[in-house]
Order: sequence, then structure tokens, then C-alpha cells
Amino acid sequence: MRNLSETMCSKLKWFAPLVVLTLSGAAGAAEAGATDASAQTPICKDTGVSLTFAEGSAELDRNARGALTGVATWIGNGETRTVKLAGFADRKGNVEFNQRLSEQRAQAAKDFLVAHGATPEKVTIVGLGEEQNRHEASSEQRVVMVSACDTPQGAVAEAEAAPEAAPEPAPAPEPASPTVVVVPPAEPAPMAVLPPAPVPKKGPPSRIGIEAAVGLGAVGFIEQGAKDMTQIGEQWDARLTFGSRSYIAVEAAYIGSVQSIDALGLSSDARLLGNGGEGTLRLNFTKARVQPYVFGGAGWTHYQLNNTPTITSDVAATDDVGTVPLGAGLSARLGKGFLVDVRGTYRATFNEDLLNAAMVNGESSSLQSWNVGGRVGFEF
Repeated sequence: MRNLSETMCSKLKWFAPLVVLTLSGAAGAAEAGATDASAQTPICKDTGVSLTFAEGSAELDRNARGALTGVATWIGNGETRTVKLAGFADRKGNVEFNQRLSEQRAQAAKDFLVAHGATPEKVTIVGLGEEQNRHEASSEQRVVMVSACDTPQGAVAEAEAAPEAAPEPAPAPEPASPTVVVVPPAEPAPMAVLPPAPVPKKGPPSRIGIEAAVGLGAVGFIEQGAKDMTQIGEQWDARLTFGSRSYIAVEAAYIGSVQSIDALGLSSDARLLGNGGEGTLRLNFTKARVQPYVFGGAGWTHYQLNNTPTITSDVAATDDVGTVPLGAGLSARLGKGFLVDVRGTYRATFNEDLLNAAMVNGESSSLQSWNVGGRVGFEF
């Protein structure tokens, strides 16, 4: 019996250290598991990004798509990055409809992120219907709020890197006290600053292109009878164009002119003054900075004699003439808003009586004219 007792005591001396190490390993594993679970809990922060919607709509507008493009880029730059999308609706309509609408808005934002590279499991959505949030001034609650979440990897990486050492039996070690290792929580990954939504390039403030220009040029009559009685004169104009950034534009202009006139019964320094207006339809060949074009329209000119106190000539003192302007030109935008324009114009006429009585030998009394000039102005 004494030999049996001594044998059992000897064996217990060998097994006691193994039991203590096993208990120590179990306690350490429990501590490590708790640390890993804490490290893997996502840390979510409000990004300040809110996507606004039109009333009763779940369609993303241009600003929302631009903001979500930045969110998709942020998600793609980290394996543990996720986002939470919370949809809201205003209080118009019934509660059930607003609840579904808030979910549809959040789903629309998720679909956009997935289409731009984010995996579906990284995007969580929730529809909160008419529930109030701290952004109450944002489009009367018609928003989707974006929260960015990140899972720290420091503690997880350390736990995965440490191999599990299998305890080896020692001949007769002293019982070891359990050791608790405290792993500090990993610092959360810095929150990426989302880039601003891209701003689309814009043309002039008017978008269609509105031009105001003034110009000066030369003018003369075409028919021989009118040419014999007058000289080449000066013409000026002030012109307003609507649609310079499209293929079809409309112009309205004031036209003025002055020419010397020499006829029997008129003073030697007599002048023929013209004042009128015209409207034209302009066809632009391009929308670029350099823009060739053609035009045609209708107008009216009032002619009158000047610098001749007594009129004993057969030339009428005044006349109102209808015109049909036709021509072509070239416009160029030089810098921000500044433009230059050159054009040539032929003006057919009708209902003219100015020179009828003065013409002899069958010469034509038509007041058809040509004009070549340039303009400077600005585009709005």
C-alpha cells in the first residue's frame, strides 16, 4: 500500500503543471477574444455629407452623384471601410409612403456606390421615414445622411500574427501564475476627407450666349444711277444677339449711315442720312470660339437729306425704304467675354421713291446697297 501511494504522488507531480498551463491558456484565450471583438467593432462618424432630393422623388441629382463619387473612392481605399446610409422624408403625405420613400432614397444611393466599385456588403442602408435628425434645415428632411465606418486592424493583426504555442510538458516545473496581457486598443484609421463634388464646366451666365456689340464700316449703293449721285459713305450699328452659343441665333440691330449726295438743286455739301432697324436669323456653323455664320432677315431705313437748306432738286427730301439684309460673317471670342465680329451684308430694297424723279436715261433708281464692317462687344 505504501508503494502504491508513493507511485500516485509521483504521477500527480507530473500532471499538476499541465493542468495549471491549460487553465492559463484558456484564460488568455478568453482575454484575447474579448480584445479582438472590441477591435473589430466598426467606428462610425458622421461625414457631414447629405444628399438632397426633390419632393416625392428618390432620384439622385448631379450634386448627389458628385458627392457619392467621393464616398465610393474613400471606400475603395481601405479594406475595412464601410458606410451607413440613412434616408429621411419630410412630413408631407402619409407615414407609410414616407417610410418607403426614405428606404428608396437610401437604396438609390447604395446602388450608385455599388455601380462605382463598392461591394454591397460594405454599404448598410436604413430608412427612417419622418424621423427627425439633426440636419432639420436640409431640404425639409428630404435627405440621405452618409456615415463613414472603419474597423481598426491593429489588435486583429497582432492576434493573427502571434502563433499558438503548444505547451510542452516539463520534468517538474513550479506551478506558474496566470499572466494577463493587456492589449491597448488600436487607433482608428484617420477619416479620409471626401473630395468636393465636381463642378461642371459652364459657359457664360446666360448659358445660351447673349452678345452686345457696336461696329463701324463702309456702305455704298449697287445700282449705277444711285452710285453716280452718291459716294461711298460710313455706316454704324448697335447689335444684340441671342443664342451665340447655339447653332441658331436671333439678332436685333439699329443701323445708321451717312453719304455725300450730288444732284442738281442740292447744296454742294448735302448729305444723305439713313436711320433704321433690322432683325435677322443667324445660323452658326460651330459653337467654338471662332464661329463662322450666315444670316438673313428684314428691316426698314428712313432716308432724309441734310445740309441743304433749299431743295430744288428732283430728289425727294425723305423716304422710307424696306430692306432685306443677307450676308455672312465671322465671330471670335477673345478671352473672357470679349468678342470681335466682321461681316459683309447685301441689302435688297423695296418701296423706294427717293431717286425716282431724279433718274434719267432709263437708269435704275434702286437703293440696293452693300456694307462691310467690324464690331467689338461682350458676351453675357
